[in-house]
Amino acid sequence: MFFRAQTSAVVATAIDFLVMMLCFQVLGLPLAFAVAAGPISGGLVNFFLNRRWSFNAHREGIGWQIYSYMLVCLIAAAANVVGVLALVAYFALDYLLARILVAMVVALAINYPLHRRVVFVTSGRFVSDD
Repeated sequence: MFFRAQTSAVVATAIDFLVMMLCFQVLGLPLAFAVAAGPISGGLVNFFLNRRWSFNAHREGIGWQIYSYMLVCLIAAAANVVGVLALVAYFALDYLLARILVAMVVALAINYPLHRRVVFVTSGRFVSDD
């Protein structure tokens, strides 16, 4: 389960970074907007991959999953924006390096634990890390 969730996260992160760079470098949108738009875009892909493939929770009610997943996405997006802006402002890191560092922390400390224990919980059985 952990490996599948991380594979799904890599795919979602690729989409996330492409959208972020498109918004910031090509369209010239503000960095805060670009950093928020990326995870939301990648999050849509990640939701459906996790629901079906990573956590095998596609038989559960989608309503709660969408609601709780959106909350996790908002928390993760806020953590990404705050983390990136802080690293850029206070440590003068390039925004892309800052985004990579923050994304790794957010993925392991926020996304995976909340997806596993809150969003994609399957009724009547313990969710293991196999």
